[in-house]
Amino acid sequence: VDLRSAHPRKEKVILAVEQPYQNHNAGQLAFGPDGMLYIGFGDGGLADDPRAHGQNMKTMLGSIVRLDVDSPPLPGESYVTPHDNPFVGHDEALPEIWALGFRNPWRYSFAPDGRLIVADVGQNKWEEVSVVRRGENHGWNIREADHCFSPKKDCQVEGMTDPLYSYSHQEGSSITGGYVYTGKEITSLYERYIFADFTSGRMWAIPLPQTGERLSPKQVISLGKWPLLISTFGRDQEGNLYLADFAAGRVFKISLP
Repeated sequence: VDLRSAHPRKEKVILAVEQPYQNHNAGQLAFGPDGMLYIGFGDGGLADDPRAHGQNMKTMLGSIVRLDVDSPPLPGESYVTPHDNPFVGHDEALPEIWALGFRNPWRYSFAPDGRLIVADVGQNKWEEVSVVRRGENHGWNIREADHCFSPKKDCQVEGMTDPLYSYSHQEGSSITGGYVYTGKEITSLYERYIFADFTSGRMWAIPLPQTGERLSPKQVISLGKWPLLISTFGRDQEGNLYLADFAAGRVFKISLP
């Protein structure tokens, strides 16, 4: 994209979704390797998902949606719904939805093999990282990570997808998703997914197994605890990763000392 040709008066609204409360608005947008635009919406806010958006397939709130913004839309529309979205043709669901059951998917990214990795911010006890595929239900607000939330026990989990990894609020309380490291400098982190916690300043690296099993604590590399409010990550063309400190407005490169 040639930013010199960008013009602030030439904006075009593709999609607008009303947010009933001021929090859990997510906000991530990313183009996938398929060229489609993925948008993460939180459940709309407050606490405990009071309007039950997470399991409501008639709203985009609490979902990852997938849009085609390159193909010419029909008259009066601003985007095309991909024909291979999982709920196209289903009366009980919006066709834009790719996956559902999220509380606040604040940051997500695509692994080098194309898998969508979502970090979903928890409520009272658990933060989670998930590999998200088409049509999956990731549980909120029936579950928080892989623990019953509403009801507190004996919840119905049939058809729900477990997270790849979760950590308790003893380690942090607001997950910030990152990227798979593909740089050359830190060989021990190569092809591991790096993420952090906004409130505690902790960072971790985890593998992304193809088989979909839950990770054990032994498979997780702790990258330490830092006096930072890590709000987002970035990466360059060489696969190096960077993080932003919300508190001081600084950007750091992840590198060896």
